Amino acid sequence: MMKVVPLFLLTVVISVSCLAQNSSKLLKDTTTLRVYYVFSKKQKVTDSAARVDTMLLDIGKNFSRFYDPARMKRDSAVSNLIANTDPSTIKQMNVVKDDETSGLSEMAGTVSTNTLEGESYQIVKAKNGNVNVFDYGANALTRLQYEDNFGKLDWQLEAGTDTISSYACQKATLKFRGRTYTAWFTSDIPVSEGPWKFSGLPGLILKVVDSEKLFSFEMIGLTQPKNVMSFEIPKSEFLKVSRQDYNKQVLKRALGMKVNFTNGIMTLGSVPGKFTPTLMELE
Repeated sequence: MMKVVPLFLLTVVISVSCLAQNSSKLLKDTTTLRVYYVFSKKQKVTDSAARVDTMLLDIGKNFSRFYDPARMKRDSAVSNLIANTDPSTIKQMNVVKDDETSGLSEMAGTVSTNTLEGESYQIVKAKNGNVNVFDYGANALTRLQYEDNFGKLDWQLEAGTDTISSYACQKATLKFRGRTYTAWFTSDIPVSEGPWKFSGLPGLILKVVDSEKLFSFEMIGLTQPKNVMSFEIPKSEFLKVSRQDYNKQVLKRALGMKVNFTNGIMTLGSVPGKFTPTLMELE
């Protein structure tokens, strides 16, 4: 059943969102190397098909950032619609559920995000070892940040070589938070970086696969931007939480969110269904 939300509550939400977007910045750097990875994941070992997305690793002088550009664009459409709407133009706000949410898709101007499509997190690793994760919480409007300073990863160099994207690679293994990973890195690219939270090997990590073959990252290309691209992350837009609290929020996510603003009426709806993610970190 449709629920009408008091206008003053929406005004407060939008005002806070706008203030956050205009606040000081937390991290600034320039991208000197951009690495493209194909990330595939399965919900369980018996799945025959995997979800496949292209992820980017932007490496700068002081930081690196790992993210899904397509997912970020979709999620931003939802948050920007709300944050950039003048509260004085909103006459009414409605929250719909279940079957009513599907009807929003047919309305012109509706923007949406799908929890199952792509990765919503951004992982920022500093040269000093600090790791920060930026993501959404239980819904697309709650933005969270947690520090994950786990120290130096205990990589074990192994016998074995491979060739990935024409680069000669060496083998290494890692046990990390309940999973075992095999990585392939190349000293031909002397950057101690890699996808996700992986780093710390004497060269760029080109491929990582877990022992159950649920998760796989593999480099498909890299560029050195001619026009140096900058990246920055707003500071107060994110609420700081612990990694444990963040994981609890992820497990509460709906399958997605839809937002429409037409003729002064803003309508928000959660996509019905249960989200049951398979987490990379088991501990």
